[in-house]
Amino acid sequence: MSPWELRLIIGLIGVIVLVLIYYFHTKSARPNDINVNSDELFHIDPDLGLESPAVKPSKTDSADTPVKSTKKIITLFLHAKDGLQFDWHQIKDAANKAGLEYGDDHLFYRYRRLGSEKKVLFLVANMLKPGVFDVDMRTSGLVFIMTLPGEMDALDLWDTLFPVAKRMEELLGGTLTDENHSTFSRQRIASMREEMRIFEANLDSEK
Repeated sequence: MSPWELRLIIGLIGVIVLVLIYYFHTKSARPNDINVNSDELFHIDPDLGLESPAVKPSKTDSADTPVKSTKKIITLFLHAKDGLQFDWHQIKDAANKAGLEYGDDHLFYRYRRLGSEKKVLFLVANMLKPGVFDVDMRTSGLVFIMTLPGEMDALDLWDTLFPVAKRMEELLGGTLTDENHSTFSRQRIASMREEMRIFEANLDSEK
C-alpha cells in the first residue's frame, strides 16, 4: 500500500465518520448503540487535500448510466467503557498480542507476508482526531479499517480482521461495534460474512 493510498483510506474513513456524526445527530440511539462524542471524532483534515471516492461524482459510460463501484470500506469500532479511556501502553501491548505492527505513520497494521514482501491486510487508527497513536496519548476508541478488494478474498480478509478485533476487545476490555456503532450479534456476524461473499461474487462477475 502506497502512502497516497493510505492517505486516501484515512480520508475515506473520515468521510464515514462524518456521516456517522450526522446519523447520530438526526436519529435517537437504539438500545444496542454506543453513544459517540462527535466533537472529538477523527475526521478529514482539509489541509490534506484528499480526493475520496465517497465524495467524488460517479463516473458514467453515458449521461444516464452510472458505472458500478468495486471498492468497499469495512470499519469496526472498539469503544472504551463509559467514563474510561485506552492509554498508549494498553493499546500497544494489546496490539502486539493481537499480531499488529506499529508503523512509522503512527498507525497499527496487520500484514500478509509473502517471502520478503509484506502486504497490508487492514489497519487500526485512533477513533479520535487526528487518527494516529502517540506515546502519552489516551483515546475513547479505535477504528479498524479494511478495504476491498484486498490482498485476500473478501471473506478471508473478514475472517482475519474480526478475530483480531475481538482479541483487542478482550485485551482492552472495550466494546466492539459495527459501522453503525451497534454491538455484534450472531446474526450481525453472519450477515457480515454473507456481505463478504456477495461482494466477492459481484467482483468475479465483473471480471
